Amino acid sequence: MKGAIEYAPSTFEERGAAVAFTTPLLSQTRVRRGERSKLEVLIPALSQGSGIYVVAWKSVPEMVAMTMHDRYLHELIVGEESCSPHEIRRATLRAARKGLAGPQAAQAARRALDEDEEQGTLTHYLLILAILKAVGLESPEMLKAGIGTEEGQRLTRQLMTRAAGSLTLDATVLYTRLAEIAAVVSPVGLAQSPKPGRLLRCLNDLKSFRQAMQDWAREVPSDTSPVAVFCAEVAQHTIGIGDAVLADFHRRIEAIGPLMRGWDMEIVRIRDHATRMAWLLDGWSHITGAWELAQGEDRHHQAVAINELFRILPLLPRAESGRDLMADSRRVQSVQRRSVRMLEDWRTGVMDVEAIRRIETLKARAP
Repeated sequence: MKGAIEYAPSTFEERGAAVAFTTPLLSQTRVRRGERSKLEVLIPALSQGSGIYVVAWKSVPEMVAMTMHDRYLHELIVGEESCSPHEIRRATLRAARKGLAGPQAAQAARRALDEDEEQGTLTHYLLILAILKAVGLESPEMLKAGIGTEEGQRLTRQLMTRAAGSLTLDATVLYTRLAEIAAVVSPVGLAQSPKPGRLLRCLNDLKSFRQAMQDWAREVPSDTSPVAVFCAEVAQHTIGIGDAVLADFHRRIEAIGPLMRGWDMEIVRIRDHATRMAWLLDGWSHITGAWELAQGEDRHHQAVAINELFRILPLLPRAESGRDLMADSRRVQSVQRRSVRMLEDWRTGVMDVEAIRRIETLKARAP
């Protein structure tokens, strides 16, 4: 283990991807590829100290008493090719589906996987309609028959073959590109979709969280108020970037004719936008979910929750923001230390069953 370092990442990859461990000491810590592509985990300094501890991934089970779920998740992440939010989420759902974080978390994981599949099917269908509309081949007969029926599929194949001709593409190429776009777009969601994608829902939840933090700071004057204000500011900064990325993302997809004709360049831009949205929102679903659960608590426990959320805020890397959020967080940290003095020091590594139960309750929500 390296000593505590000042942590000011330049890129999302350097910041690492948040991992939904159930062990309180490790909850929402971040994993990244370090020197010689070896995995390492970033743990906030113990006892509310400053800085970050960088720990070799293989050493984590020796350093921390991990739950069975976390040991299994730890092994799965080693087998992933990269440490992007997509790969980490996939490993997290596989671990939760085993039931090691409780039956409710297992059900939530299965539900999330089913929703992913449904969203992919819906996105694919909407993209077919968009292509047909772009070339003037909208078909009431196809819509009436339904794309899931044999007749609907026959009409779809006929129309898509004609659409390919209009776009001067081979029909097989058009179908292949359509499937590729659907896979990239599905986690974010289309602007015209009746059901927003997972990342779009996360962005909307973040907007609600921002407002909640602003309201809390105004209505509950205390040592925690500056922490809540900072949480709202970080959320707003993230939302501003997310809205801009999302607008260009949707604009490019809606121009589906030019997208198909300028495929080689356009698909790269669309893929980059989708990847950036995933990194931008990485870690926020845990925070917004935790705050939603805290709504049933009294003000004291809500203050405790805000201080804990401050510890794991996904601060934007320097290359993604014109503001030094890390320096701002250090200024807030002195206030945050005072407001958590009444709490037990949970960063000792001792297994806290009650804290684990709260984390497992949060995992019972669909990731």
